[in-house]
Amino acid sequence: MRDQVAAVSVGLLGGRALLDLDYREDSRADVDLNLVGTARGGIVEIQGTAERTPFSRQALDTLLDLAEGGLATAFAAQRAVLDARLAQAGLASLVSG
Repeated sequence: MRDQVAAVSVGLLGGRALLDLDYREDSRADVDLNLVGTARGGIVEIQGTAERTPFSRQALDTLLDLAEGGLATAFAAQRAVLDARLAQAGLASLVSG
């Protein structure tokens, strides 16, 4: 395994930055952004849309920071599951935290 990969969605709704929007939030969001990244901090894909009005660079930075935090949580969950399964099989971890 070279690196972990995960994806999260973030958005702006009523001026609030939200992580992992549900359908109701997503359908009303002012901005919708998806980030796919690697555990080493690489960006695989960014897709974002201003649904109603343009958004600022500052808002983009806020969303990216929030998304990076969500990715870190996803990577930790991936590692925990993978490490547990490997330990059950008597194998060493394939990923480093």
